[in-house]
Amino acid sequence: MTKTLYLVRHGQTYFNYYHKVQGRCDSPLTEMGIRQVEMARDYFQKHDVHFDKAFSSTQERACDTLEIITDHKMPYKRLKDLREQCYGIFEGQDEFLLPWNYNNPNVDPTMEKDEDVVGRMHRAITQILKGVNDGETALVVGHGDILAKYVRDVADPNFAGFANASIVKLSVDGKNVHLDTYVRPAESLKQI
Repeated sequence: MTKTLYLVRHGQTYFNYYHKVQGRCDSPLTEMGIRQVEMARDYFQKHDVHFDKAFSSTQERACDTLEIITDHKMPYKRLKDLREQCYGIFEGQDEFLLPWNYNNPNVDPTMEKDEDVVGRMHRAITQILKGVNDGETALVVGHGDILAKYVRDVADPNFAGFANASIVKLSVDGKNVHLDTYVRPAESLKQI
């Protein structure tokens, strides 16, 4: 029997707006980010999607996103393994400084390795799936890089990535994971 997971990236934050590296650093949602998340919530309501369980990264931007989507009416479990990748000395710096913009993926030994990020996400999803019964649907709110790396690893190696407040629907049947849809409900908003 199939379990359904909806992976959602948080809405735009101040660090996103100012193009700052935001892994373990946290910053609140902007007004635009709140509106993006409200549009994701509206998408779920329009498509009659109801969640049996909900999970979030422990970071404020993800928790706030989940609470807006569920209208603050659903209990949820916070999981540290859903936190964004740690970017070491690049945390809080301007994005243009990132080494992978210059074809140099991991130059900082304090930066979390991609394979460790994927392993952490697998642990989180395994824990989530243990708590979700067959036929149930779970909301999982996290971060762009960790969610995208997971989707690439289990369902679509060519997956481009998560825009703010975008949604991936996964169907999980045993060890088989299928990417059903990727939607950007807030795509029509003027991006800053």
